[in-house]
Amino acid sequence: MKFNLSIENIKYVKILYANAEGNPVSVKAAIKKIDEQEITTCLRYEEKFTIKTPQQITLSIVCSEGLYRTQTTLKSCSVEEPYIFLFLETPSSLEYQQNREYFRIPAEYDCMYYVKSDGQTESYTTKTLDISANGVSILLPNHIFSESESEIEMMVEERLICTKIRYIRSEKYENGYKLSFVYSDISNRDRDYISQVCIKKQLEEKRNKSV
Repeated sequence: MKFNLSIENIKYVKILYANAEGNPVSVKAAIKKIDEQEITTCLRYEEKFTIKTPQQITLSIVCSEGLYRTQTTLKSCSVEEPYIFLFLETPSSLEYQQNREYFRIPAEYDCMYYVKSDGQTESYTTKTLDISANGVSILLPNHIFSESESEIEMMVEERLICTKIRYIRSEKYENGYKLSFVYSDISNRDRDYISQVCIKKQLEEKRNKSV
């Protein structure tokens, strides 16, 4: 679809770029100005912040009605403490992703699933099947869940995430069951971390498909 968003439509953006070592990094920024040639974004100053320009980046645009994503060029960077300004080429088009920011990706992480039964807490060592910043699906040999909240501990990349979860649905999967949950008590820091992991994995998958 044609890019026709205005500042009033946009809550914030996420910019996925490559750092000096070539690793993907995601930063959250505000929109300060949009015209036909350029988008000016702004984020808080960080002393160790470095970025190579120009470079191709993935731009995620979070609006009240949904999430959009596009590719564009990061043209330049300007530091004016306490802010950093990133100047992007205005894209000609963008793609509507979904009506919420959170999207699930296939991912296999070690986890511990805790469920209460008859006043006792039982634990199950298993793996995730997919994950998002909103919820997770795990693989179990049996159909085991609680109508109330359960808990899960997941080693997502290099971070141990512990949160309460609420059962949503289940389905037969290979020789067991796929159980899906939403987080019912997760910190904003952990949610943002999972969101960045999902974005990074989507970018890596897109790169692999283009090879």
